[in-house]
Amino acid sequence: MFHSLTQLMELDYDTKQERGLLHTPVEIARQPRVWLETKNMMKKHVGQIEKLISGDETIILTGAGSSYYASQCVEAALAARHKGMVKSISSTEIVMNPENTLPRTPFILVSFARSGNSPEGNAAFELAEALRPGLVTHVVFTCSNEGELARLARESHATGLLCVLPPDTNDAGLAMTSSFTSMVVAGFSLAYGGDFAQYEATVENLAKAAEELLTVHGERLKEIAAMSFDRIFFIGAHPFYGAALESHLKVQEMTDGQVIGKAEDTLGLRHGPMAAVDDKTLVVLFTSLDGYRRKYESDLIKELSAKELGCHRLAVSPRPEAGWANLFHSVLGFGADLDSDDAILSPVLVIPAQVLGLFKSIELGLMPDTPSRKRVITRVVEGVTIYPYK
Repeated sequence: MFHSLTQLMELDYDTKQERGLLHTPVEIARQPRVWLETKNMMKKHVGQIEKLISGDETIILTGAGSSYYASQCVEAALAARHKGMVKSISSTEIVMNPENTLPRTPFILVSFARSGNSPEGNAAFELAEALRPGLVTHVVFTCSNEGELARLARESHATGLLCVLPPDTNDAGLAMTSSFTSMVVAGFSLAYGGDFAQYEATVENLAKAAEELLTVHGERLKEIAAMSFDRIFFIGAHPFYGAALESHLKVQEMTDGQVIGKAEDTLGLRHGPMAAVDDKTLVVLFTSLDGYRRKYESDLIKELSAKELGCHRLAVSPRPEAGWANLFHSVLGFGADLDSDDAILSPVLVIPAQVLGLFKSIELGLMPDTPSRKRVITRVVEGVTIYPYK
């Protein structure tokens, strides 16, 4: 583990409590370990998963906020392998528009939730049962056995799988870190069906890549966090877009909005959003293993470099290219053991944003565990009234 993160974890209890560092540093650091624990726990569900997704039913993946971004990351891996339609729809959208978001043919609703107490996530679960009786089968990935979503899943006859992740995935800090990535890792099991050996190898390689990223590049990320920037762009096309969304939110949450985050599609950046990349903008580009996609990514970074856009351009890349040294200010390479499937990279791709958010939060004098000074945002969303549907 890199020195600065270890230093934070080794502070005495009172200092960590005073500075709001009891939870977030260790929750970031433990991700490689808890992914392996999650993988081991998934073994007992292999038979259920194989049976659930052996057909061609529509699969809807859902959650709110970071949990929705987790569903997008899982969609990227699952869509390439499942026979039927796979689509991520936020629980917030389902609650607002249930008739037009819930299928009218048999479907699997996959719900992601850290605490399981999100009002919209639980309402989406209940709306699916009320409006599509006999059509919905529930799959639930949650980090808390005590949450309302776990209770709903246990009591529903339509639940095909309730997967409660290991206790250390249930982050206590405001910003989801290990809970987000561990739910994605657990959700990837759907993409591998009954082939647990392949799933196991994938997660083990992801854990190695995450450890490498933290160990080799952690100090550089701390240095970048100390730079002067008030905007951060995370750029990545599908299947990286879910990771880009989660990354922008992480930095924005942990800096209490003092750094504004944006997530943009690789080719879409030119269609207007590039106008917002100024000399106070940190630009982070996720690059692909796929050679075809890399051509477009390379063209974009050449353009950004030629136009001198961004105060710092950072690549997060499996197997970076030597020629990038003149185009990026920093290159974070990882994952020599990973295969050529871009769709499984998202748990690793979000780690730089977590580290940047943590150290930027500290630099701004905030408490990373509870960075929202006026409680504008909270660990579990508050203030949502769920109304009866018609």
